[in-house]
Amino acid sequence: MKLNYMQCWNGAMALLRDHKEAILAIAGVFVFLPSLLMAQFVGQPALEGTEDLNAVMAAYSAFFSENAIAVILSNLLLSFGGFAIFFTIAPSQSGTVADGLSKALRLFLIFLLANILTGLATLGGFLLFFIPGLYIACRLILVPMVIADQGEKNPLEVVKKSWEVTKSNGFSILLLVLIIVIIGTITVSVVQMVVGVITGLATSGAGWPLIDNVISSLGGAALQVLFTVVIASIYSQLTGKGSDVGEVFT
Repeated sequence: MKLNYMQCWNGAMALLRDHKEAILAIAGVFVFLPSLLMAQFVGQPALEGTEDLNAVMAAYSAFFSENAIAVILSNLLLSFGGFAIFFTIAPSQSGTVADGLSKALRLFLIFLLANILTGLATLGGFLLFFIPGLYIACRLILVPMVIADQGEKNPLEVVKKSWEVTKSNGFSILLLVLIIVIIGTITVSVVQMVVGVITGLATSGAGWPLIDNVISSLGGAALQVLFTVVIASIYSQLTGKGSDVGEVFT
């Protein structure tokens, strides 16, 4: 089956509409809140004045060594939050938010192992050339949905099934992802810039770091939720498990 962008987008928006309460609850606790706490209390690597690659790498290395526990814990929470949302919107799943969180927790280790395999395969593609790496990443983008919808517990089988489902659609998925990344990043950046200007004017240039961090964390959470529902919609369309939502907004 070839990926239809309009059907995919409408499907993603339908998922948001039908599961908005559960998605907002999970994203608020496991995506937005960890991001906000990291931004407010840990911050970012000090890159000012660093121009060459070695200096940048050294700055990131120092940042990680000083904040390893916070960085690892934050990323685990972000990953778990996104994974739990898949259990809320997967075609075969039903139940409460608590049910989704419980199922996600039981299979979270499988998800992490499958992600390691995905990362190794993607890295191999990047070593060959940049485009093959992106292509492989897009072919394996359905890993969390395979686990959530099919309950597959073998990480290798999870990767193989994502590869099979996305057959002949790798570049189509890549183009869709690039469109979302570009438009989403520009939108979030513009909102952050506008808020930064307003807070700067209101405080004579001092700004309000908390407000800036809230907006940044909201933007990041919104993008992650958007990617999650788009991935779920891609899976539903390519497996034939989605409802016909082609006309849902017309």
